Amino acid sequence: MTIKFKDTKIYISFFFALTVAIIGIFDKTGSVFLCILSGILHETGHLAVLLLSREKPEKICITPFGMRIERKDCSNLSLKREALCAFAGPLVNIVLFLIFFGTRFSEINLTIAALNLLPCEPLDGSKILENLLKIKINFETAEKISLIISCVTVFPVAILGFIILFQSRYNFSLLFISFYLIFFIALKKKKFSGC
Repeated sequence: MTIKFKDTKIYISFFFALTVAIIGIFDKTGSVFLCILSGILHETGHLAVLLLSREKPEKICITPFGMRIERKDCSNLSLKREALCAFAGPLVNIVLFLIFFGTRFSEINLTIAALNLLPCEPLDGSKILENLLKIKINFETAEKISLIISCVTVFPVAILGFIILFQSRYNFSLLFISFYLIFFIALKKKKFSGC
């Protein structure tokens, strides 16, 4: 389903709605809806910096794999502003963690902030790192360094995902996230190899 708000298209995947409905039926704790709310507020942080920078998003996509803001290829943001925009989402989660400290909502926001600050493609931490590197060194070298750091970062996350799965016997969420990250790293690596 696509909704148009001014010049921005908001795309909500059918599978996102279906996933939320199914999980909502089985989730008695309400944690899933708190995660969705935290994710929406996270994206609002990115959106706020974009709008304050007078840059309008072209499309906002909401899928079972997360939310993302798509912009036109020609961005007017400086590298520092790009890094700030990437940091704004986790910053919102950190602020929510502090405001609601001691609640399940605060734990969810801390987890989302910590995960997104990992310097691993396509997470915000990787975008922050890459833009800050581009200020000091040439763009291609910065992208390659960012890719190497992503590769190094994803393996401990995957190992931790396996450990959590074996200890809990059912919690595969971090392992799933690891495979998702590995997929994006492989795509970026393919871009550099010219295949």
